[in-house]
Amino acid sequence: MRKIVQSKFDEIYYEQTLSNLLQVVIWSKKDFSTTSCVFATPYGSNDYKQVINDGKLIENNAGIAHFLEHKMFEQDDSDVMSDFSRLGANVNAFTSYNETAYTFTTAKKDISEPLNLLLDFVQKLSITQESVEKEKGIIIQELAMYKQMADSRLFFETLKNLFHNHPLKIDIGGDSESVSAISKEELEQCYKINYHPSKMTLIITTPCDPIEVMKIIEKNQNAKTFDEPILNERFKEEESETTVVKYASIDMDVAINKVTYSYKLKPLNCDSQQRCKSEWAIRFILELYFSSMNPNYQNWLDEEVINDYFFTEIDLGKDYGYIIFGNECEKAEKFKEFVINEMANLLKFDLLNLESLNQLKKRYQGQALRTFNNTEDISTSYIRYKYNGLSIFETIEAIESLNIAFVKDMVNSLDLSNDLLFEIKPLN
Repeated sequence: MRKIVQSKFDEIYYEQTLSNLLQVVIWSKKDFSTTSCVFATPYGSNDYKQVINDGKLIENNAGIAHFLEHKMFEQDDSDVMSDFSRLGANVNAFTSYNETAYTFTTAKKDISEPLNLLLDFVQKLSITQESVEKEKGIIIQELAMYKQMADSRLFFETLKNLFHNHPLKIDIGGDSESVSAISKEELEQCYKINYHPSKMTLIITTPCDPIEVMKIIEKNQNAKTFDEPILNERFKEEESETTVVKYASIDMDVAINKVTYSYKLKPLNCDSQQRCKSEWAIRFILELYFSSMNPNYQNWLDEEVINDYFFTEIDLGKDYGYIIFGNECEKAEKFKEFVINEMANLLKFDLLNLESLNQLKKRYQGQALRTFNNTEDISTSYIRYKYNGLSIFETIEAIESLNIAFVKDMVNSLDLSNDLLFEIKPLN
């Protein structure tokens, strides 16, 4: 077991790869009273198409990763939720674009039972055709509920109209048609490909003795046998630089138009560290200019150019990139003109200086450091950073390394020619 000391942040954790290639991380928090554990696989909604072994393409129905997460809680002779509750632990799970994770949190000092339970239920898929058919109705109902939530719909419809083929255009849960088509055999195949120990990571943030915790894990894993792992990778879709359309809208039961104006960015051809630094550079300039740090911001509110709903979002992935501006307003075109004009002014006004840059650095470094104050945040953040090719420490370093010249270079390099205006209009 390898001990890693981050003396700058006063953090200690341990790493070990077991004989079955399961990666284990034990984050030591001796002064804490709570243990949080995440057992995750880098298999998310974006992975519904995969290339395995000798180049064979496996194309599953959209939403299958989320469906499989639901079915993992089904066991032959027990109720997983009730079992964790009986042990004084809270269990949960989530599926994102890039991962599926199963979690528990407990304040009990002896974590052997919930830890073994987590390992056992995630490493055993036990489903029937009848239960699969029953689950379809539950998930379709869940999707219908989210479809009626305007804020959720605004985001997903924006992505749908930004991307032609990239899986980001598809809801994490799929749609009613894709969910209805999922089969028991399809779920079992996805499980076999993506839930092998060699693909997964187990992270435990705990006050317990790391050596004793590792003994629990090794004993559990040594008692099990697994098939040979299947090599796999996400299928890379060909994606146009342009947006699907320049304008789109839907009608919903809202009081006022909800609007996004977005830029589809070209993917950056660089490593994870450089991409992270570039994303923070853009986020800094957007925060500096489109927040109360800008003296004009209050005027925009007073003149009702924007309101309290206004937001900006930046995401630079390995094979995609976008900036989204959101607002509530009656005239979408007027909001679009506002964003275009202000984006043209980003570097014309002298808002970016050493003082403002350092202020933003301290703000976001503080947010990152607060992660270390909560066991659940540590475990969940570790997984998300890992599957993006980084650690939280590398992210903090990327923020620290930013300088004015780099931020300006990133802003000047932005290609804002591929845009999308989307709005949700009130029902007539």
